[in-house]
Amino acid sequence: MKGSRKTQLIESIMEVVRIVAGMAIAYAVALLILVLISDDPIFIVRQFILGPFSSPRRIGSIINLAVPFIICGLSMCFMYAVNKFNLIGESIFMLSGCVVTFVGILIGDRLPMIIMVPLLLIIGAIVGAVLSFVPAIMDRKLNANVVVVSLMLNSVIAQLAIWILRYHMRDTTISFTGSKTTPESMQLPTILGNLRIGSGIIIALILVVIISILFFKTSFGWKMRIVGANPNFARAVGFSTLGISFTAQLLGGALAGIGGATEIMNTYKRYLWTATTGHGFDGLLVAVLARKNPILVPIGALFLSYIRIGADVVNTSGDIPSEFVTVIQGIIILLVAAESFLSGTKRRLIYNTVRKEEAEKQGESNKEVK
Repeated sequence: MKGSRKTQLIESIMEVVRIVAGMAIAYAVALLILVLISDDPIFIVRQFILGPFSSPRRIGSIINLAVPFIICGLSMCFMYAVNKFNLIGESIFMLSGCVVTFVGILIGDRLPMIIMVPLLLIIGAIVGAVLSFVPAIMDRKLNANVVVVSLMLNSVIAQLAIWILRYHMRDTTISFTGSKTTPESMQLPTILGNLRIGSGIIIALILVVIISILFFKTSFGWKMRIVGANPNFARAVGFSTLGISFTAQLLGGALAGIGGATEIMNTYKRYLWTATTGHGFDGLLVAVLARKNPILVPIGALFLSYIRIGADVVNTSGDIPSEFVTVIQGIIILLVAAESFLSGTKRRLIYNTVRKEEAEKQGESNKEVK
């Protein structure tokens, strides 16, 4: 039993090492690319590394941008855990923000913030669960490819959100496409003074705690991880693999809906999205970085947010295109998602640990014989 605990500890530590090493290598490659393509590499590299921390506003931007990354990352942890890559979170995020804005404008300031915010979060969760139900039930009943179905639905749902914006809540007094101003009771206050961090970060961190408990301290979380790791074993011991994966997708969709609602209340005073935000797919990247571990999601989200802000800084202050960040994200995914990356080191550590324990047991056995 003691050896088993040591083996599990080595595996846990090596997962963290793999993630950190993947991030570090991707970051080093990013710096190398900047040196090779920039006319003023020293300035650009300095801006990329230190630019995101050069002002309170930029530091606040890193944390504010991490909020949707965290919530969408938690959402994708459910899909990832059961190996059902339901990507409907991209359009859930958009439509949830739209519906929440619509309801908020209808209610106005008739409700206090302490009631309004939880109500809108619940509405966002319901929107997410309902939308994620469609690809989940098609996968379960019709054996449809959940990835293809969810990707196709993203376009349909995005157009629905745009239709609602243009024909049911557009503010005709402004020169751009946007909704009427949302009531103050649904606008989350900022915290920490000059950093101007939206209090949506509090919602995100509370969700991290709740989802981590669900994953690692409840029977459903344990069953969900077993289903994802070994569905044949799960079926053999009597788990309802279809029911567990179905429920996980609904919970993931509900979280994506909460993400869209939180982002609207945390960052915007109008609904302005006329295209998908990309945060649903960002959530997948964060879940990959975190290796579907909700505890590690904030770290992956902050790293991605830092990279994005750094890319914006070098784009505005130098000669680096904004698409540069896409290359970095691709490298991160390749390194962190690759199962063979540092797997040899992990196997050697486990092998040496087991050999050492066996040698110790053999030594104790010889002493008893003597």
